[in-house]
Amino acid sequence: MAEAQPGLLMDLNPGDVEEDAELYRSTSAQENEDLPLELVQYRDLINQFYELQVRNQQPVAYDEEFILDVEDTFTTIDILPYNTRRQAFDRQPLESIADIFNPTFNPNCSLARPARILLWGAPGIGKTTLVAKLLTEWNKRDVQVLHRYDLLFAIALRRVERTQSLVDCIFDQLPESDVHMKEVLVNYLHRSNRVLIILDGYDELEGHLGEDHDIMKLLTGRLFPHASVLVTTRTTFTSDVIARMKPDTRVEILGFSPDNIESYVKNFFGKQPSEGEALLKKIGPTLLSTGIFSVPILLLQVCLLWEDNKDVILSDKISLLYNQVVTCLVRRYGAKDKNPVRIEDIHALIHALEKLAFEHLLKENGVTTVFDQEVVKRYCGEYFMILVKLGLLKEQKSPSRTNPVVQYSFSHKTMQEYFAAQYLTDKLSTEKATKGEMLQHYFPTARKIQALGELLVFTCEKLGKNAKFVLHYLLDIHNTPDVQLVEEEFYNFFVTGKSKKDWNKDIKLENFASAEDLTQFTGQWNDYPPVLLTYQSYIELYLLCCHESGLTGQFAEQAFPKDTIQFSGARPRVYGVLSHMIAEGSEKVTKMEHLRLVNMQTYVLGSTLDELHKLPSLKELNLRQSRLGRHLPTCTIPRRLELRFKYRRIMKTSEDNLAKAPALLARQLPLLRSLKKLVISWNDLGPGDVKQLLPAIKELRSLEELFLSGNDLSGLGKDVVDLVAFLPKLKVFKIYFCQLTFVEIQMIASSLTDNCPDLELFDFQLNPIQPDESTWVGEREMDTVKTALRDKVFIPSGAKKLPPASS
Repeated sequence: MAEAQPGLLMDLNPGDVEEDAELYRSTSAQENEDLPLELVQYRDLINQFYELQVRNQQPVAYDEEFILDVEDTFTTIDILPYNTRRQAFDRQPLESIADIFNPTFNPNCSLARPARILLWGAPGIGKTTLVAKLLTEWNKRDVQVLHRYDLLFAIALRRVERTQSLVDCIFDQLPESDVHMKEVLVNYLHRSNRVLIILDGYDELEGHLGEDHDIMKLLTGRLFPHASVLVTTRTTFTSDVIARMKPDTRVEILGFSPDNIESYVKNFFGKQPSEGEALLKKIGPTLLSTGIFSVPILLLQVCLLWEDNKDVILSDKISLLYNQVVTCLVRRYGAKDKNPVRIEDIHALIHALEKLAFEHLLKENGVTTVFDQEVVKRYCGEYFMILVKLGLLKEQKSPSRTNPVVQYSFSHKTMQEYFAAQYLTDKLSTEKATKGEMLQHYFPTARKIQALGELLVFTCEKLGKNAKFVLHYLLDIHNTPDVQLVEEEFYNFFVTGKSKKDWNKDIKLENFASAEDLTQFTGQWNDYPPVLLTYQSYIELYLLCCHESGLTGQFAEQAFPKDTIQFSGARPRVYGVLSHMIAEGSEKVTKMEHLRLVNMQTYVLGSTLDELHKLPSLKELNLRQSRLGRHLPTCTIPRRLELRFKYRRIMKTSEDNLAKAPALLARQLPLLRSLKKLVISWNDLGPGDVKQLLPAIKELRSLEELFLSGNDLSGLGKDVVDLVAFLPKLKVFKIYFCQLTFVEIQMIASSLTDNCPDLELFDFQLNPIQPDESTWVGEREMDTVKTALRDKVFIPSGAKKLPPASS
């Protein structure tokens, strides 16, 4: 049997599959049978609305004629489903947003019950774009799995008012309302399971509505319990949604892969292909690997800037990009208006806008991202429409027909955070209150800091080197006793794979993470327990703040205890910034002893690997499952490993990058003379890749632990025999599931006996007895090897369980 195929129902019983298949056929057949005639007509109206308002998008507020068709410009945004049975993320992204409703690809989504789906991702990662794509696919009625829904409604939560019922929110999308049709719809919603309601932007609603509002009732299942519900939110609010909604399907949006970025740029400049090619050339492989352009909203801004000015400065600093966007908008306005206002007046209006952005981002009752016209006038004066012409604000359709008002919003929530950061920067620089008191007021806890993370990143860039006091404050929060306990567990868990604490009983961390974060353990192979990932996200935020302010070196000096740098599946931007930190070569960095960068979702380590020579004191380099290779297993593998390969693999990585990774690592390894532990297991390395690495590993004469498990070493038995002869201090050697034959293993064991007198563990499970066979080495073969080795050498046997995460 070859490698596991995407979509194989490995977690479902055959009976489950047949039951869902039968339900699928019957669901498709009953389409429209139970839908009242009035609602059939209403569905036609809502189709028209989505066709006009969603499919054709105006990406920039200043140009009403610039319309992008989501069908023409949309390129794949990788989305990764979380498997609740396995308590781990699938490692194969779905090809389409509609696949989350298909039990073939998402075993959590059964047609026998309403779907409850949580879709989350970083700011600007494409959540609303995916909603638009889903609406478009449902509207066309050519996606079979969406036929389970006769009605689909999408509600932008930032536009929901306290006085609106859920049905009001639905009907206010249409130009006319009919009281009788409302009654028909309410009755249908109460009894039908053929309705999908999308709530877009939970993070823009937080604290805005009471628990008795219809939106909250829908989330908790107290209202319309038969309807399916999909919620989108930023990462920092996932635990709140999980606690209320208890979703059966959780999906993370990863953003654009390098190939997706290329497709997006080419689509954007479809009529001017040379423009797109020139931009891609300027971005280049270095910036591409930083991950900053994996965020669709940022890539869109880059395309718009490039269209306006070929001298645009491209960087991995997000604030620099937004600075150029605002400058570009002001310049465009001055160039096209016959009687533009004075530049001083524009700056005054922008300053007023900054105050509006800040005060509504930090309101006590929650974030506000949509503003009534009277509110905008109160802040910005009678000439506020200039801000609309500039493209900094855009007009919104009124959410209420009973009390219609003109409303405005920023082009994106990140733009509001950008302007709010400028206002906060001015306050921190000019007001009499101490800076510490002000930070304590606005950012009192670690959890609040993470919720307002983008605001802090922008603020640190604007403060520049003067941001040291902000970084010190973040460290003060980090150094509280509770957070320190999580930090200790963060590093312990990596080594042991087990948590020593019951976070729900032993310790209360309300100011650090929610109860849901503290109890939902997911297993180390793919992810840490969420409470530890929450800790990591805090460290990521601190690193980005240091980088944006130009103080990256300070991060190494203050944030890494135990001389250890450790990240698991972090955002791509983190690894790019990490490479800057290492390149600066501070005294603290040069003394780092442990570098653990594991569980990559795609290959993002190029820039970091390039700087390994700046870590001369490194004793441990752990790159487990870090996407270094592209060699898929071609042998017959046991079912338990088949499952593992399915749930860890993402095949979206650029072929060019993958081809370079082994060679890049091979160049750097010989420079790490102090290295005692090297882990490159489960990287899809093939024989050619490993052959590049073996000469470099030979030069690591102090190496005590070497983990090669999960890579293909077919035909390299003699090379491995030669390798261990150069590693006299070797104590632990793991070649679990490496396609080495029993004869080769015997040769390796003999070499270990002759050359490695301190050997303590030799793990060679799940290797074939003969080439291209599915008969694995067993107890008899294990005993033969034991006889050849010293008595003190431990040989794991039986393979009854999956190997530990560290193997």
